[in-house]
Amino acid sequence: MAKVMEASGIPVALITALTTLAKDVGAPRIVQGVRIPHPCGNPALPSDRDRAVRRRIVMMALKALQTSVVNPTSFVDPSVLI
Repeated sequence: MAKVMEASGIPVALITALTTLAKDVGAPRIVQGVRIPHPCGNPALPSDRDRAVRRRIVMMALKALQTSVVNPTSFVDPSVLI
């Protein structure tokens, strides 16, 4: 779906823990998530730390949306990989 939206002129940043799969299907901008059941956070963390992780992921996705790409490109914030 990300590929189709991008082809329509709508920039897309896919947040996923399955970055290899996203590259294989040709998603244009791939933002590394935390885990499969919770790509945008970690509920095992205290709420303030979880909120910080979610914020960093969203900020990385916004940065990805501002970046022009030709091929599938991964965007990773190493501090969210817990």
